[in-house]
Amino acid sequence: MGTQHEVTTSGGISLGGTATARIERNLGMTPEADRVLSGLASRTGLSEGDVIRVALGMFKTAVEAKEEGKHFGVASSSDALDIELVGF
Repeated sequence: MGTQHEVTTSGGISLGGTATARIERNLGMTPEADRVLSGLASRTGLSEGDVIRVALGMFKTAVEAKEEGKHFGVASSSDALDIELVGF
């Protein structure tokens, strides 16, 4: 299997070290996106803010992989992707 990146909620998306300051942002979203966010928070036991932080960390990893010419997706084994995430 390849390199694993742990996305944490307590330290933001920092892969090394800890976040010491936070910036507050207002986020507008559609009712459907709000339901998805709420549902993911409920299903995972995370706060809505933590769901967004984890998603940001995952997206950062995906963009970096793409920049390196790699593929990013979902796999049931380490041999091949079942679903490749594209469009970013």
